[in-house]
This record gives sequence, structure tokens and C-alpha cells, in this order.
Amino acid sequence: MTSWDYIVVGAGSAGALVAERLSAAPSRSVLLLEAGPDYRAADTPIEFRDRTKGLGLTLEAPKTGTPAFYWHGTSAVRARGQEPFPYRRGRGLGGSSTVNGLYAIRGVADDFRAWENLGARGWGAEAMLDASCAIEDDLDFGDRPYHGSHGPTPIYREPESGWGGVDHAVRDAALAAGYEWHPDHNAPGSTGVSPTAMNIRDGQRVSTNHAYLEPARDRENLRIVGDTLVDRVLFSGDRAIGVVTADGEEHHARQEVFLCGGSTASPAILMRSGIGPRDDLAALGIDVRADLPVGRGSQDHAVTFIEVPVLPAAQQSVAHRPTNIVLRYSSGLGRDNDMMMMATNHNYWFGRDTAGIAISLQSPDSRGTMTLRSRDPRDEPHFDFDFLSAGSDLERMRDGLARGRALMDDEAFGRIRTGEPTWPQDDAEILATVKDTMHLTSTVPIGSEGSARAVVGPDCRVFGTRGLRVIDASVLPTVPSANTYLTVLAAAELFMQKFEGEAR
Repeated sequence: MTSWDYIVVGAGSAGALVAERLSAAPSRSVLLLEAGPDYRAADTPIEFRDRTKGLGLTLEAPKTGTPAFYWHGTSAVRARGQEPFPYRRGRGLGGSSTVNGLYAIRGVADDFRAWENLGARGWGAEAMLDASCAIEDDLDFGDRPYHGSHGPTPIYREPESGWGGVDHAVRDAALAAGYEWHPDHNAPGSTGVSPTAMNIRDGQRVSTNHAYLEPARDRENLRIVGDTLVDRVLFSGDRAIGVVTADGEEHHARQEVFLCGGSTASPAILMRSGIGPRDDLAALGIDVRADLPVGRGSQDHAVTFIEVPVLPAAQQSVAHRPTNIVLRYSSGLGRDNDMMMMATNHNYWFGRDTAGIAISLQSPDSRGTMTLRSRDPRDEPHFDFDFLSAGSDLERMRDGLARGRALMDDEAFGRIRTGEPTWPQDDAEILATVKDTMHLTSTVPIGSEGSARAVVGPDCRVFGTRGLRVIDASVLPTVPSANTYLTVLAAAELFMQKFEGEAR
């Protein structure tokens, strides 16, 4: 048994930041437990560090020789009628920030206003903008008042000279169709077609392992332990006093336990600790400590594709990046910027011989469910995402396909196409082929105590407990209208600002 002031479970996008900030005070002892490998930033596999390689996660099975950096057992049914499919996410220091697609896109103000309306007081647009500025070093717009230039997370946009042919075609066709050009889609209020912001410096990825843990690793008050799977939280009465690992080892916390395992691991740990839906826990023989909607209401970005054969030269871009252009737009059926299109010079979901446009629903109404298969922490959970099942989701995806097909009819695509595009032809085919983007959120959402979905309050404390908080993508009340990485980092930054304010 070991004893610490604070225990952080999970060294991913949020956990790395939380552990670094906690241990910045020499008076605090901090234990950071990570299920995956512990390694120095310089030892990051080239597949993940170099943007020219495998681009980390794909929507099919990972095509790299680094299985230790992925969770392999989680499955998900994406839409009704589909079969379960592996749900990939990162594992090891940096978590999914080590293996994601490098996109660094902010959520929009409407996202965070919606959060406050759902009971996440203090998590609104202004607070999240300030936190976003604090984490970033925007290499293009860092001098603007709505950007930062001193944070550890670089933000980079590929100049036009490095774009591929499909990037150019999407940009030109979108402008011809009346969409606006905006050089910075992370600027407040921006919409239209823009160069894609990426988490890159000097041509290489900067994960949270690089940005946060490596500078803190040698602190005497921080201990990082890899290859350690946490089973559940230990309690004395209603107070969290530590954790127990899958191997039965106990680690005690004198102050608090922070779960930062992400939208799959954090809810699973809570459920195994007796915090979750009463009937689900009872069915597994788990004593119920708090009947809360853990795992209910998950969200992810549904994505579908228009594929088109193009000239080989049109598929080439700097370092073989699949996309350097993004189009954000409002469908008129949801919130502002509720939809996104991405140029795909080649499609790493299906292979480098395919190009086209990816169409993603950014602010879905549909929500899914997570369930445990057993009490064994080595037995990964299962998700039913129930994509495109609620509100206007299916209609918006149908509309997005029509808009994408219209872009491909423009002469900008005519110059590079060698054949006709293909796409899902009807609702049944959309539902049969829709995919996720590994942007899972909202399995332990912030909100008002007693509300239908909330599990933690605005201070990220789990209702009905003391000394136990969750901060990662799972606490986001809704999935943001953007790739989740920057929003998760900003949320962790805002949480730590609030935490330090409490300490004072």
C-alpha cells in the first residue's frame, strides 16, 4: 500500500494536465496511475510522433505495430441494425492525444452556452475561451486577443503550398457555393471554409505527454506508474480514500482521487465502485453506493463519406496529410456550426487510394448507452451509440450529403475527378454505413444534482461522495461542435483554475 495527497487515474489528455498542475505545488504528493505504458516523450513511436506515418487511430483496425498504445476490447454498435465494431482509443502516457488525427479545433460558443443551460454553471463560453487561450501557443494568430501564445499546446495551420488537390477543390467549390473563407476557424464566430488547425510543432505531434508530463517528470513529489489498471475506488463511508488496482494493490489518497480515464474508463471505474444505474449494477452483483446515470447519454460525432476517384497527383499533400481544409457550416436545423465537412486527399478510414469529403454531425441530438460486461476490470465495456436516432440528426446528415455532392459538381472537382462519386443512397444506407470519430463524451456529465443525466456537479465532484472528482471528456455535458481534443484540454485547464481557487 502507498499513500499520497492526491491520486490521478489516467495520464491522457486531461490527466496529464491535472497531474502536472497538482504537482506544481511542492507541498503536494501526487500519484499518477496509467493503464498503458510509461515512456519518455522522446521514445514515442515514430508512427505517432511523425505526422507522415500512420496517423494513429483509424476507424478500422490500427495498422501499426504498436498494440500497447490502444485499448482493444471495447465494442460499439454505431446505429440500429449495425453489428458491434471495435471502438479504438489511445492508451499510455498522453492517451488519445498520442494517437489521434492531430486536429486542434475549438468548440463554438453555443456549445458552452448549452452546457450552462444544462447546469454546468461556470463552464460557459467566456470561461472556456479564457481556458483555451491559456493552453495554446497559436503559431499563426497568437497575437490576437482570443488566442494564446504562451501555452504548451502548439496550434499550426498548413500553408496553401502544402495542400493536396482535394483540399484546393473543396476550398474553391465551397467559395463558389457562397460559403465564407475564414483563415482561422478557432476565432470566435468564425464559419465557412478554413485551413485545418493541427497540434503540430516542427512537423511533429505534441501530445500531453510531451507538453505536460515530460517537463514535470523529474519532480520529487510526482510519481508516474504505468501498466497499472485501476479496478475501483476505495471508500470510507461516503469519502473516497484511494483506489485498488486489478492486481489488488491499494493506493490511498489523503486528500482526493481524480478520475481522468476518459469517457470509457472513468464511468467503468465508477460503476465497479458502486456508482451507476441501480439495476445495471445489481445485475452484476455490485453493491449500489449511488444510483446515478453513469454511462447514460454518451455522444460522439457521426460521420459519413462521399468517395470519388481522382488523379493521383490530387491525392498528394505535404507529408501525406489526409486533410488540410475544413468547412464548418450551419444546417439551419440545429445550433450554429452544427455540421462539418473535411477534405480527404486520401481517406485513412478506408485506404490511401480513396479521396473525397467526410461529412460529420457536430452537435447531435442522439445519445447512447454504455454497459459493463462484467465486474472484471479487464473486461472492456460495450456501447450502443444509437446514432441518427433522435431529433433532426438523420435529416442533417442527409442534407450534408446533398451539400457535399453539390460541391463535387463544381468545376474545381471536375479538374481532378476521374470518375463519378459514390455515397449512401438513402436513409437505410446512411444508417448501415455511418461511423464514429472516436470523440466519445458525456458518460459522466456535469449538471445539476437530481437532473436526468448529471453525475457530477460544476466542481466535478461525484454526487453523493466526498473526495472523488472526474475530469476528462466524460464530464462534458454534450459533445462539442469540434474535434474533442482542445475542448478536453480547455476543460481540464478550467477545472484546475477552479480547483486552485478553492485551495486559496
